[in-house]
Amino acid sequence: MIRIALFLLLCASVLWSMPAKASSDIGCSASRKLSFAVYSGCDDTAMIGPRNDSRTNLILLMADLPGTARTRGPAKPSIFLDAASLAPPSEQQDSLFSDGEGSRCRSNAAGTADFEAALRTNTKVPEPERVALIAARRGFQPDCAQGGTLGAMAGIKSEGGKSFAAYLEGAAAFYGADFGAATARFTALETARDPWLRETARYMLGRVAVNRAQVDYYDEYGSPKETMKISPALLNDAETALRSYVKAYPKGAYFFSARGLLRRVYWLGQDRAKLEAEYAALLALPDSQRGIDAVSLAQEIDAKLLSSATADTLHDPTLLAVFDLMHMRSKSYDGEPCCVAISRATLEAQRAKFTGKPALFAYLLAVHAHFVAPQPGKVVRLIPDASKQADFSYLEFSRQMLRGIALDASGDRNPRGFWINLLAGAKRPAQRPLAELALAMHEERDHALARVFAPDSPIRTPEIRETLLVYVADAKLLRQQAQVASAPDHERDVALFTLLYKEATRGSHRDFVRDVLLIHAGAPSDATYYDSFTSEHLATALFIKGTKLGDYGCPPPLETQRRLAESADDAKALICVGEFVRANGFDGSFLDSQPSADELGGSPSLYAGAPYSRLVTYQAVMASPKASPDDKAYALFRAVNCYAPGGSNACGGKGVDPVTRKAWFQRLKHDYPKSRWAQELHYYW
Repeated sequence: MIRIALFLLLCASVLWSMPAKASSDIGCSASRKLSFAVYSGCDDTAMIGPRNDSRTNLILLMADLPGTARTRGPAKPSIFLDAASLAPPSEQQDSLFSDGEGSRCRSNAAGTADFEAALRTNTKVPEPERVALIAARRGFQPDCAQGGTLGAMAGIKSEGGKSFAAYLEGAAAFYGADFGAATARFTALETARDPWLRETARYMLGRVAVNRAQVDYYDEYGSPKETMKISPALLNDAETALRSYVKAYPKGAYFFSARGLLRRVYWLGQDRAKLEAEYAALLALPDSQRGIDAVSLAQEIDAKLLSSATADTLHDPTLLAVFDLMHMRSKSYDGEPCCVAISRATLEAQRAKFTGKPALFAYLLAVHAHFVAPQPGKVVRLIPDASKQADFSYLEFSRQMLRGIALDASGDRNPRGFWINLLAGAKRPAQRPLAELALAMHEERDHALARVFAPDSPIRTPEIRETLLVYVADAKLLRQQAQVASAPDHERDVALFTLLYKEATRGSHRDFVRDVLLIHAGAPSDATYYDSFTSEHLATALFIKGTKLGDYGCPPPLETQRRLAESADDAKALICVGEFVRANGFDGSFLDSQPSADELGGSPSLYAGAPYSRLVTYQAVMASPKASPDDKAYALFRAVNCYAPGGSNACGGKGVDPVTRKAWFQRLKHDYPKSRWAQELHYYW
């Protein structure tokens, strides 16, 4: 979780509600890796693959389909993808009725507006009756748990007025769960003269049938009862009624809602064949004709179909591909295997289902060859070089990304040239930052960090550049980037903050005294570790006039560093460095850690000196012949407290056993019994 603080504002995670196999609401730290097949819920990228949430993969594949609107991009460039930000808004929605009515009453407000609009356009209804009917509809506030009462509609004598009154009676019966009465009213209105009444009555017959089928199906928590089975006859009635509406009104006001409810009927009846056919038909339509946005559709498909599907039951190549990718994951966020790994033979058996999508099938084979049965040479053969394109689809981008990863893994002599070629066509949202990550990781492993920060560098994503500055850059590069006028303000701040912290804690005290002059006037000084790198302006003045100085009467950090520049073994000054680290929350921070070797920034740091450890400092003071008794007492006190209260070392460095901690405790009590620190310490851990 430590690294999440570094670029919290830059990293976008996909945190959805949790259906089976897809995603998680559990907090996690994104991994800046390329070759990655672990599903965590916050590692989604523009490369279709096993690491992504299944819904993200589906949205990316949908974005490539004909008639799909161009995807939007995240607010800031990032390696990671918030898939919800990609989908353009849809003007037509099915109100997510496919997710279930939940409460029938949620449509009451919209129903009131539609009723009034229809009544106002009907010239056959006298004005006094219109006023009375509208007042009755507005006054009707149903409670679908307790029912509701429709007020009296006095003076309704015209034929048109009576029809609208009958509709209100049908609506009241529907909201009150009197489905028999509702069916009778709406059936009678199918021949009404008013066109809105005719259409709406037919639509409502479908809704009534769906709700009747669901009676007692859910428990108090909204989950289906395990022992409850819905009558096939009731589901057939619902399907018939909804299909009747859809056929009669292909451009009707409730067409999309009815189609969503049809999908719900198929799900309730566990008719996966019909459900998949509906989803396949939706995928084949342009955005304007789906009636549901891509994010909502992906969410629904994942929850209603993919969560219970098998490879044998799926036939649509897009849906099957998403399913297959889930089964090529290494493990899930909790370290447990996600799914039963798919075999190459099983994939080959699906070939006929991908007849119209050979590139997608070849990609699945290549993903399997890389992540399941590591064979980078086979990946390169399956995916020809097509890196020089003006504009990549998400599938073609994913194919070329995988080829580049395989080139790197197989020791190809020119993966750098491949990655540079790929950048030109990586124009769709979230593509370029991922291609830049690939190039940056290659440069890092090739000991060519300077190329990343050269004036003509194609690597521009702040997240990538700042990660390399924090974890890998040496003092010279940090000092350079802290002063480059063309660099973004935040990058300069990150470089300077990192430089000053490492100088202060790794022995470069004279350099620190010189480099604090780079802190710009007006820089903030009040910050905690957790917001120090996510703020618009970093608190670089913390190193000059920070107020969190600890409990040992320490001067401001600059004075401490001046003392150490004069005498590197000044015991109190060494303790004060530790107090600065402790009081400002830097213990064990990203500034003293390293990502894994397969992650951006995972190469050995080029900055001289070991990561800082307060425990090592305290041990040095304990052993110092120049340290005062109070310095030694405080060092012992703090060293023991490094293990409070859980017994694990919170101060960095190599841990010590309880016997040693006990000896420290006893030494403090025996050698310095009158010190404040001996009197305050009552336990060791």
